[in-house]
Amino acid sequence: IAEINCHSGIITLRAILRLIIKAGARLAEPGEFTKRAYLHGRIDLSQAEAVLNIIKSRSEEALKIAGRALQGELSRRIGEIRDILIATRAPLEASFDYPEEFTSEEIERESINKKLVEIIAKSKELLINVERSRAMQEGVSIAIIGRPNVGKSSLLNALMRQQRAIVHEMPGTTRDLLEGQINLGGYPLLLVDTAGIQGSEDPVEKEGISRSRKAAEKARLLLVVLDGSKEIANEDREIFRIISQDQGLIIVINKTDLEQRLSVCEIKETFKADTIVKTSAITGEGIDELEKTVANKLDQILGYSDISPIVVSIRHEEIIKQALSHLESALEQIDENPLEITSLELKNAWHKLGEITGETLEDQILDKIFSEFCLGK
Repeated sequence: IAEINCHSGIITLRAILRLIIKAGARLAEPGEFTKRAYLHGRIDLSQAEAVLNIIKSRSEEALKIAGRALQGELSRRIGEIRDILIATRAPLEASFDYPEEFTSEEIERESINKKLVEIIAKSKELLINVERSRAMQEGVSIAIIGRPNVGKSSLLNALMRQQRAIVHEMPGTTRDLLEGQINLGGYPLLLVDTAGIQGSEDPVEKEGISRSRKAAEKARLLLVVLDGSKEIANEDREIFRIISQDQGLIIVINKTDLEQRLSVCEIKETFKADTIVKTSAITGEGIDELEKTVANKLDQILGYSDISPIVVSIRHEEIIKQALSHLESALEQIDENPLEITSLELKNAWHKLGEITGETLEDQILDKIFSEFCLGK
């Protein structure tokens, strides 16, 4: 292994690299150094994946979660569960092989039942906050929607603390999607400023409205902006029809710097909404409150818990769910079926959980995991 450092521009560096490769060297493969550490037993697979999560971290919270995994917290907790599985299964297997050595009292189904309940509880605990931790790692999409000229672009600028979007008093200034990234409450957020949703015959404006609707459908959280200086319009009512039940919703009554014609009570009664924030994107009034409300709403819809999140990847989540399926099957059958079935389900759960640390993983899956790494690292 050789690492070469050169002082120069990109053209010279590429020329040097071509000479080195011509001399017989090769580039490191994606994740090669981390993979070598795993293959040589210095880290397990969950720690190797934590390296990638550290590289990809887009918030301090995501970095902390990945750091705990790199230090072996996930490995330790998976190891504890697998040890209990072995301890529970061992006497069962021994009784199958040497039935004359075991009395019925020594293999009590009630005792096994209690251990299964314990293992299932420990496994489910790993999944607490999993959606929230993944949101902290991958980010959350938030769409700012509303009819034209309610101050959506001004609100985007206010949240980003910069002039990201062009703002003009003429309605319909925004005709395409504008995006900006910020961090709130540990969440990396993708803010999407959309074109005003209304009826239109203009082909360009219709395309912008179509994109706005699609962006709203994909968003995890919606900021529906209303103009507080005007009464509720039919376009406002139409917007609420595109909101799905599984989306988070915050109503923003904007333009509080103007004479108000909308009240919180009226909005609650009309739209049956419970999260409402008043703002002025021009003066900055209510922006801090809106930021806190967004973070709290995300905690609410993503399932906040005081337990520190540890599982991030979909791979880990699916493995734990599959292991839980085996464990719950064992629990359901323990009273009515031969204990051999219970032992088999325990074995399947033990084997499945081993895929997280890499102890029971197939090579092709291993290659796929490391292919996601950047070159070298």
